[in-house]
Amino acid sequence: MRAILLPSLLVAGLALPALAQAPQEPAANPPPDESWLDYPGPEAEAPPPGALPPPLPPARSPRVPELVAPAAPPKPARVNLHGAMVLQPGELAMGVMLGFPLASARLSVGVLPRLDVGVGVDSLYGIMNELRGSARFGLVQGEQGHLALAVEGGYALFLNAPSQEETGARYFTGRRNWNLMPGLVGSIHVGRASRGFLDARYHMAFDTQPFQRTPLGGAPRGVQVSSNFQFRAGVEVPFSERTSYVIMAGASVHGRPEDASFMPMLGVGVVAAL
Repeated sequence: MRAILLPSLLVAGLALPALAQAPQEPAANPPPDESWLDYPGPEAEAPPPGALPPPLPPARSPRVPELVAPAAPPKPARVNLHGAMVLQPGELAMGVMLGFPLASARLSVGVLPRLDVGVGVDSLYGIMNELRGSARFGLVQGEQGHLALAVEGGYALFLNAPSQEETGARYFTGRRNWNLMPGLVGSIHVGRASRGFLDARYHMAFDTQPFQRTPLGGAPRGVQVSSNFQFRAGVEVPFSERTSYVIMAGASVHGRPEDASFMPMLGVGVVAAL
């Protein structure tokens, strides 16, 4: 009997772990999940009668935009070359201008409280080049306006001789070998910082290369003098106290019959203090 029980107990001990690891099949009719019935509902979350509502989060104050200081208005340029405000002693200014019919460059310096002098060059883009000297004397130097007596003069070099030229540099400019231009220049403040100017000149042209255009006209005089008139108006608008750009328009009226009787003038340039 003992011999039979011992083998049976041994087999049963080995089979118990295997039975514990075997998956159990779910019951055919499991009980329903009724745990949701325990949820108290929204009434349980409501505050009791008479209780204060929960505090609201603090409101954010509106952002006040930063005030930006307005830009300072441009300051008037202390120097100019085309108006009537004379450079002070020791002040130095230069300017360049491109336009029709001439391009030009100027350099001026103040020598006296009411006098400045300068040098420059006018060019019809290589067809004519004229070296010029200039001077301005201040007649009226006010806060808002200026008036000056101005004179320019120079010697012109032409690419072609007069006999080879019909509508060339002499025709467009009215200039000859020597030229003298006295006149009056006025300027006035325009707006906050700009300066407008008006320039009126009498132009005397001295021709030292005359030639006879008609067969029976006789020998020409050694020097012929012609009269022209020049008018210019424009404005100098400052970038700063030391730099301005210039816009100019005008016309030249020529008295010599072989020149253009009326020639418009336009120019754009820059003036700077050195």
